[in-house]
Amino acid sequence: MKRLSAVFLACLLFLAACGSSASTDAAPTSGDPVSDESSSEAETEAEEPEAEADEPEAEPEPDAEADSSDDVELTQVDSVLTRVQNDGVVRIGVRNDNPPMSFLNDDGDWVGFDLELAEAIAAELGAELELVPVDGTTRISFLESGQVDMSVASMNHTRSREEAIDFSITYFWDNQSFLVRTDTYTNIDELFGQTVAANAGSSVIDSWNSYVADAGGEASEIVEFDDKLAAMQALRDGAVEGYSEDNITLLALAAGDPGLTLLPGGHNPVQFGIGVPENDSEWRDTVNLALQEGWKSGQYQEMYDTWFINPDSRIIDLPLGGAMEIWP
Repeated sequence: MKRLSAVFLACLLFLAACGSSASTDAAPTSGDPVSDESSSEAETEAEEPEAEADEPEAEPEPDAEADSSDDVELTQVDSVLTRVQNDGVVRIGVRNDNPPMSFLNDDGDWVGFDLELAEAIAAELGAELELVPVDGTTRISFLESGQVDMSVASMNHTRSREEAIDFSITYFWDNQSFLVRTDTYTNIDELFGQTVAANAGSSVIDSWNSYVADAGGEASEIVEFDDKLAAMQALRDGAVEGYSEDNITLLALAAGDPGLTLLPGGHNPVQFGIGVPENDSEWRDTVNLALQEGWKSGQYQEMYDTWFINPDSRIIDLPLGGAMEIWP
């Protein structure tokens, strides 16, 4: 009996040992904390490639380069030259109140050196000429607003005007002095402190003020006129003591009047340039080349002789004051 009891107890102990071993072997399949951590690390590694895949979408450089290229093409399309070539028409601002450069003659015809130069430039460009009347102020404002493609309008090339528009090479040379009543003054310095006339918007105004200041003279009172004939009448009537403008204009206005005299010298050398829109180098160079072709062909000299040299056709006698810049 004791032997049977011992055998039975040994069997119980054996079965208990087998149950414990089976429980331990099954544990890894139940999702213990170690398995959870491994799963979490795997998920993190799976997420990282997705973040890297998003990064190329944020790169702006190729698009920025494309935009820059588009801007360059737009600027080229906006050039005046492109529009003139497409339309076959060039709009040129010319004065009609400034003899002998450009004015209406007794028959009402629009004539003058500047007008003929505008016609020659249009022909050189192979474009139809559309003449646009301008004056001392609109010759610049019309360029700024795009109403004209260039201004051939007896315009002195100055630094202050460069702030608003660009200029061609010089095509005319002169000076600015004063027209006075005969036997009243002998030189321009005698007009320090006097009341004088000038055209509205003329470079004369800044030039005369600077000339007087540099000489230590008394400043003049300057009366501005929109109409040259009104300024001439004010001079004849004694309302002003002198009228300052380009010498060629003053000589033309005073032609045949012994009561008026042009004072010698001047206070502002004049270099006329053709006004063109600012920052359009392609168009400016095209205008320059047209001017140079006219000079090289002799056409410029023929026009100049007609208006300033030939006694049968000139209004005033004015020898050519310079030579045009010619590029090789």
